[in-house]
Amino acid sequence: MNIGGGAGAVLGTTSGISNLASSLAARLGGSAGSYFDELRPASFRGVPFVSLGGEGGFGRRNELHEYPLRDTPWVEDIGRGTRRFRVFGFVVGDDVIAQRDVMIAACEAPGTGALVHPTFGRREVSLMDFRSIERWEKGRYFEFEFEFIEGGPRVFPAASVASESVVAAAAQGLNLAAALNFASTALTAIAYGSAVLGAVVDTAVGWYTYAKNIVGDARNLFRLLTNLPGDFGRFSGSATVPTFSKYPSSSVDTSGATVVSLTNAATISRANVGTAADTLNAAAQALDAATIDDFTAAVQGMTTAVLGATTDPADSIRLLTSLAGFLPSGVTTASAIGSAMSDMQTACSDLFRRSTIAAVATAATSYQPTSSDDAARVRGQVLDLIDSEMDLAGDQCADETYEALRTLRAAVVSDLNQRGAGLPSIRTFTFSASLPALTLANRIYRDATRADELVSQADPVHPAFFPTSFRALST
Repeated sequence: MNIGGGAGAVLGTTSGISNLASSLAARLGGSAGSYFDELRPASFRGVPFVSLGGEGGFGRRNELHEYPLRDTPWVEDIGRGTRRFRVFGFVVGDDVIAQRDVMIAACEAPGTGALVHPTFGRREVSLMDFRSIERWEKGRYFEFEFEFIEGGPRVFPAASVASESVVAAAAQGLNLAAALNFASTALTAIAYGSAVLGAVVDTAVGWYTYAKNIVGDARNLFRLLTNLPGDFGRFSGSATVPTFSKYPSSSVDTSGATVVSLTNAATISRANVGTAADTLNAAAQALDAATIDDFTAAVQGMTTAVLGATTDPADSIRLLTSLAGFLPSGVTTASAIGSAMSDMQTACSDLFRRSTIAAVATAATSYQPTSSDDAARVRGQVLDLIDSEMDLAGDQCADETYEALRTLRAAVVSDLNQRGAGLPSIRTFTFSASLPALTLANRIYRDATRADELVSQADPVHPAFFPTSFRALST
């Protein structure tokens, strides 16, 4: 039997069901804008019926452990208990037999189904028992009794990869490949003497000076305080420890953080950037065939220091992306020495950029996306850098770097796909009037405690006056 078609035919004869709340409100002295306005017409698998009442069973699953010579037992909490719903309803009308048959067909259909409960809303349930009760003295009237259990999909154990460590290993592989390609160019170019070494120093100074400047970014300084414990409204939370969203989590413990401790940590991390810059400057001035490894290690130490000086992964990605766009400003000639200087500038620029890209990928592993859309956005931002560098490495025939970038790309995609897959998507909500955050959180999520989360996502002028259309988590 076509349940959907039968339900559509029945709807015409049960049109009064949707007005039940209004009639109850009138009889009980309520207003349609209060409790009765929240009631929903009951149905199972799209087949409507009138709800007479019901029961719900909730709680925790507790295992009792009793021990000899111990007066008090230990109660082990092993998770949320099974949610059970017992619903009573009826159908009425001249076509009540047809209505009952449609409901029976819906109840005998395999798999789970959608129950719309007047107060609990829409639930995905499994039907455990259904009874249809008819009485001779009540013609044109059948009573229904349902027993439901709210369940989820069948889940099998699955192996998961520690994606953060995979990205870290791929980033280290990129650093090694970039150092190898730099060495192959530098060993040839430095033979032309001090002019080439001077180009290395000038390029390094320009790069680390730019790096030192970006860590003082105003937004990055403001982010120092986002990990303070407490509720500071829309200004609270970061991409490491998102305050409002209940889906991501972080192992970062900020419960004991204070303004002084965060400021001291930031001062130390910025001093580390200065130390790394001095180390890179010394390595550039001492560069020769025997100290190439020291120079490449100093470059990677610089990007590591910049990464450590940004407390918010979103700022880390933003600032490091800017650093990856650094271009040397030295002027060279068409002579043999000028060509060697140009080759060395290009080699240094490639090394700096690839080390920065490895740091961007590392920062992305600490970013806690708030939705699947947010994870896709960050993934695209990182992949844009990697893809552009892959094109350049391919044109240069830098095979080691190309393969390392391809490995890093796969690791970043796997990491953000894995962490973003379980998050809800973003959707647009539209209402006919401006409503406060508490009302919207209750209507959208049936959870008024998520009002601050809505404020953070929609960023209204005032929490009491949301725009009529905004984007927020779908569930």
